[in-house]
Amino acid sequence: MPAHLHEQINRMIPWIATIVAALPCFYLSWILVNVWREPMAWDDGNWVRLGVGLLLLEFILLHSGAFMMGVLGQQKDRRQQFKGAIALLTFYSLMVWAFAKSLDTPALIWIFAGIILGRSLNLLLNPKDSKQAIMARSAIGVLFYLLVVFGTVFLPIPELGISSSVLNEVYPDRGGGLWEREPERAIAGAALYFFLIGLAEITMLRPSNNTSNTNNSND
Repeated sequence: MPAHLHEQINRMIPWIATIVAALPCFYLSWILVNVWREPMAWDDGNWVRLGVGLLLLEFILLHSGAFMMGVLGQQKDRRQQFKGAIALLTFYSLMVWAFAKSLDTPALIWIFAGIILGRSLNLLLNPKDSKQAIMARSAIGVLFYLLVVFGTVFLPIPELGISSSVLNEVYPDRGGGLWEREPERAIAGAALYFFLIGLAEITMLRPSNNTSNTNNSND
């Protein structure tokens, strides 16, 4: 393979991984906005219940960054790092599968699979910057998460299509928590959160030119 073509491919792959990580976030955000507007048009209203659990699920997945950093920090051999990352990805994928299965929403499995796949590709393609990338992604995720949760609790959020009659039909056994009593708060917060995460993937977390040049010189 010509050297210039090899260099171009090396520059493109991290960007492809970035897009793979960002697009599912934007897609999930788009779905949640539409669920907020027309809840019955999405899995007969099942996404209303799902929206309440999404932020709780993301809180669990945010912890995966710390575990991933531990795996990459303890193992210097790239093959061992890969095995550790696969083990963690399998564990968190099973969590997502169980969550989606309980709510009968298989689309969630593919959305989160795309998010996790893109993040993992970024880490595996840039192993020298993996720790910094994980720390940055975890910090940004926690910051956005706290801001969104704060907003869902204290800001006025319209119900749009999630009326009391819709809730009685699709979520009759809801509990007494704020997000359960007013699911539009959780759904609006999740929509904003995943949009911000997708935006961060292609701006603050995107691969730098310096990283690409360093990787090419090492090749």
